[in-house]
Amino acid sequence: MTEPAVLELGTGFRDDEVTVLLDGREVWSGGGITTDYSIGLAAVVPLPGPVDGQPLLEVRVGSRARGAERLPGPAAAGPVRLRCDLDPAGAMALGTAPEGPMF
Repeated sequence: MTEPAVLELGTGFRDDEVTVLLDGREVWSGGGITTDYSIGLAAVVPLPGPVDGQPLLEVRVGSRARGAERLPGPAAAGPVRLRCDLDPAGAMALGTAPEGPMF
């Protein structure tokens, strides 16, 4: 990955403690993370970069949800946007952000 990536924390967050790790190293954390449904986002997390290889991105939402996804490798075209959403039961969807307006 040659350009920095971002992680959008999207829907389903409600006053959560969120920790973001890259290959097991904490790169961001925040408390009181809550989705603003007027824009569909809770936070935008810049990920350190550029990063070589395909590092493992892990998102921890307190004790209620965890997810992990490999970042695209150096062949990825353009900036990488990932998105993390939680459903009402707390199940996490973590992956490439859908097309649409950028923050």
